[in-house]
Amino acid sequence: MKLKRMVLFMFSPCFLAVSAANAGNWENTIKESSFISDSELELTTINMWKYLKTENRFDKQEQRYRKQVANAWGQNFQADFRSGYLGGILGFDVSYYGGIKLGASKDFASRAILYNDDGEAKGYNKIGQRFAKVRFDLDPVLINGKAGWFTLKNTGIFTNSQRLSLNSYNGYYTNTAMGDWSLDLLYLDGKVMRRDSPNIDRMYFSDGNGVRHNIDHVITGGVNYNSKPLKVYYFYGQADDVFRQHGLETKYKLTSDVTLGGVVYYHDYGSEGKRTLTNANAGKRNFDKDAWHFAGTMEWRIPESAWTIRTGVTYTDAKKANGVGQFARNPIGNTRGRFNSPAYADIDYVRDGEVMGALEAAYKVNNELSVGARTNYSEFSYSGERLKQGQFGLFSYWKPTANLSISLSGGIGWHHQQENDYTTPKLYDGHSRRAHSLSGSMTTTYRFKM
Repeated sequence: MKLKRMVLFMFSPCFLAVSAANAGNWENTIKESSFISDSELELTTINMWKYLKTENRFDKQEQRYRKQVANAWGQNFQADFRSGYLGGILGFDVSYYGGIKLGASKDFASRAILYNDDGEAKGYNKIGQRFAKVRFDLDPVLINGKAGWFTLKNTGIFTNSQRLSLNSYNGYYTNTAMGDWSLDLLYLDGKVMRRDSPNIDRMYFSDGNGVRHNIDHVITGGVNYNSKPLKVYYFYGQADDVFRQHGLETKYKLTSDVTLGGVVYYHDYGSEGKRTLTNANAGKRNFDKDAWHFAGTMEWRIPESAWTIRTGVTYTDAKKANGVGQFARNPIGNTRGRFNSPAYADIDYVRDGEVMGALEAAYKVNNELSVGARTNYSEFSYSGERLKQGQFGLFSYWKPTANLSISLSGGIGWHHQQENDYTTPKLYDGHSRRAHSLSGSMTTTYRFKM
């Protein structure tokens, strides 16, 4: 009888009206919470084509130097959900990436646009980011943290470059900020989803003996100072006990039109990665003991003009016996290394003893369109031979609306044939042989935020 009365009461008009009112209040509370009201969904489509023709690399399968055409064309769809913070403290983000193959050549893989499934170009789908996030506003200190899979941009020793998706890493991250100062700390478990793959891969590193190590964990971070005229970033990272990296990046706004910059990067082997072999030829490696890279830059926005001039000079020190060492831009395999230097180009200028000069001129046609040209030239010596190489290219960037942008670039380069390590020049009777390159790129991006 009690149960029957309770059921009748629950279905009575009075009870239903009160319940509906309470439900409405609960829904309003949820909607008004920052967790929901500050949430956003951004949809992005990227159409990307990249092309590079080279003739400087030795084909191991065909045992000869041949022209290699790396051509890849793909379309992506990306959805990024970013929640607000529950109670101002806890939230989560999720990102989906989908890539569709539109075209590819035999040597497509180096363009990092399409998934390389045992030599076959394919599209892919993946949840590239999925992490919980926390925020503590302890005025004047602000702490942000992440746990899960996330992307990194100029954080610690890692960065990202856009393809149809971005590299993502699994681990923990915190940023503690106070005024112009901030501190980044990261612990990564060695797992990575590459920007051109749906798979979970393992970071790896080739030590001073050329022995490959799978990476179990990476500890990295940095101290950042960011004021209006001066920006200074110091970062450090260590992969297990086989590799270490230091970096210092600076920018100073000398005047309202002139900005100066400089970088110093350092690589060395950890205690378990040092070179122990006495045979100078044994083991494929980037350098014997350590490697340095230096760069200085200047940007000049010409007053009362639509022109901007950028220039830079770089130098690399990376000794290697019986060959030419290099400062590898991505020293840890399957990752994107932090490297903000003018030496980053279609073919990088990071060989031992290499001095490189870069010049770029950009012209702002109107608020939507910019066009320009850039060139690089470098020299270094090997076995009595003076090697000279460089490139010249044109670029444009068009942003007709807030959501749409189109970038185009292309250029030619002159280099030299290389040994199997892709760094040391191939000499014939003490002389190198010229090799050329041709590159092109087009990216169309559309973003819509809800």
